[in-house]
Amino acid sequence: MPGAAAEPSFTPPLPTRTTLPNGLTVLIVERPELPMVAFGLLMRAGATGDPAEQPGLTNLAVTMLAEGTATRTSQQISDEMERMGSDLHTQAGRETTVVSAEALESQWRGALKIAADVVRNPSFPSDDVERIRRQRLTDLSRIADDPAAIAPRATRALLYGQASSYGHPASGTEASVGSIERAELAAHYASHFGPTGATFVVAGQVNADEVVALAERHFGDWQPQAVPQVPVGPDADSDSGAEQIPEPGTSGTIFIADKPGAAQSVIRSGQTLVRRHHPDYMPLVLFNQVFGGEFSARLNMNLRQDKGYSYGYMSSIDWITGTSALFAGGSVQTDVTKEAAIETLKEYSEIRSVRPVEDSEFNDAVAGLLRGFPARFETHGQIIGQLARLASFDLPDDYLQGYPDLVRGVTLADARRVAQEHFRETPDVLLVVGDRETIEPGLRELGLPIVIVNADGQALS
Repeated sequence: MPGAAAEPSFTPPLPTRTTLPNGLTVLIVERPELPMVAFGLLMRAGATGDPAEQPGLTNLAVTMLAEGTATRTSQQISDEMERMGSDLHTQAGRETTVVSAEALESQWRGALKIAADVVRNPSFPSDDVERIRRQRLTDLSRIADDPAAIAPRATRALLYGQASSYGHPASGTEASVGSIERAELAAHYASHFGPTGATFVVAGQVNADEVVALAERHFGDWQPQAVPQVPVGPDADSDSGAEQIPEPGTSGTIFIADKPGAAQSVIRSGQTLVRRHHPDYMPLVLFNQVFGGEFSARLNMNLRQDKGYSYGYMSSIDWITGTSALFAGGSVQTDVTKEAAIETLKEYSEIRSVRPVEDSEFNDAVAGLLRGFPARFETHGQIIGQLARLASFDLPDDYLQGYPDLVRGVTLADARRVAQEHFRETPDVLLVVGDRETIEPGLRELGLPIVIVNADGQALS
């Protein structure tokens, strides 16, 4: 058998950075191998800017961007993008919004012109507002019929508080979406979205000087937004960033959202951690890899491979500028809901006590992160996604170059330490979405308090 070849090395691309006079940052990665260009405009505004009484306002406003501008109808926007072989994507997150597209090198300038028009001059046409509203209301009315949609929505509300910036439903409620006026959409967008804190990211067969010139042409005279941006970088005061989330005080309680006749139960747990710029960010990333972040992690090996309760039972950390959270769970057969809940709670407890992170699984987690790292840069779209993450958290331009060393710098002792310092023996929230009549008797055998909630996480009893 021939010997193994030397382990290949990979160096991620280093972006070129420019800042326009109005505060807009431009990040560029030149990739001449393929005649393609991907670009995106990341704006530092998201669902956290929704008024307390109007959840879903930002999401609806961003959805409306491609529905018409001062000079183009939604049909014209769609037709022009289609002729260029491109498609315009708008996505509103909790803290940021991204408008992006990908096109051939010969067409990307035209696609950028339309994207800039959409961002700078949305008209929020009344007829289209009503059409999108009807679609959104239909989608919202169906949530109560979909356990997989109920679980993340209700868990977040229970963990952060339904009225908080991070706990309210980003897509809104039927009541809020039904009451939002066209003028409110336009006013909210005008006051919250602008060049301050925004970043224009481009990757592909481009020339950096031309990209900067195009950014100046399309965004150079864009006026800063009225709503000030909250500092989120590593040097920002932790009390000045996103709202600090109080301890929920519900640890040890099981929440049930009833879905009569459900063939499966969806179990979802949630636990608050630390903000993205905390020094223990990378140790927590590796801890999560061991706990439930990859196929061979403890949760999946237990509930899928060993017990056969689920097709997939995983965990992930939703990193934000404020208090981030780890969510875990999956779908299980209804008749083993109690057993799956027991195993979930057992995994939470054991990784902090009788079975701390082991050397072999820690090494596997490190290897998994390092070996999967190059795959994050395979396409131009993936590259602008990485650049957007740099921008979202105000990370240095060479952060990606140093990422492998950050991973290697974490020790087994670090992973065990963060389990003790930041991870709790019982999750803050444990939600089960399923047929209450079937699953409640078994869950009550666990001896924990039971609270019945609706699809939005509101207590019913």
